[in-house]
Amino acid sequence: MLTPNTWESWKPATCLKTGCFCEASDTQSPIRQAANTYSSLAFVFSGVFIFAYARKRNRLSVGYSFLMGLSSIIVGVGSAFYHASLTFIGQFFDVFGMFLLAVFAMVYAWERIYKFQPCTTLTLYLILNIFLSWLQIAIPDTRRYAFAIVLVIALLFEYYFRVKNKPQIDVRLLSVGVGLLAGAYIIWMLDNTRIICFENSLLQGHAIWHLLGAVSTWFLYRYYASEIATI
Repeated sequence: MLTPNTWESWKPATCLKTGCFCEASDTQSPIRQAANTYSSLAFVFSGVFIFAYARKRNRLSVGYSFLMGLSSIIVGVGSAFYHASLTFIGQFFDVFGMFLLAVFAMVYAWERIYKFQPCTTLTLYLILNIFLSWLQIAIPDTRRYAFAIVLVIALLFEYYFRVKNKPQIDVRLLSVGVGLLAGAYIIWMLDNTRIICFENSLLQGHAIWHLLGAVSTWFLYRYYASEIATI
């Protein structure tokens, strides 16, 4: 049974020094930030939808679909734990899930460009995520920059793949996904800098970031699943 004192003995998240986004921390509840906690679960629904939609009728394998779905679920559970507890380990798993998705996007682009075998792709995926996990423990303030760098690199390689290989794929789905993520990031910035901030409201900019990010993940998956396999 969780109590309001459950997290007091845990190492606190680094954000507590400056404030963990706009939503006020409720020290009288085991769920410190209710809106940010519950909205995180949108990523869990996104992952479940990916599992349900996974098919072998396109280039994206069922295994990779499972990996994307699982990564999205880890984002949701990790983010919910982070905002509920505002602990360092919660912070780790929040960003860990984000790395899982961004690194997948990067190495999957590499596989299609350089004709990697899946074992090579998965090895790179594992190595990069181990390194990024170490980085966010050793130098936690770099975690957001590292995520942004990996995501930008992934999108650049994906663009290069489309130019080079000219695949049969629905680019509109990626455009919608990136557009949603860009809008979500603007809202994230406004919330994090407290330019738009209502501390005790259930309407939180960071919660909107979660919702739009989860929908963006779904569109990214649908984009990959739209690619027609070629012999």
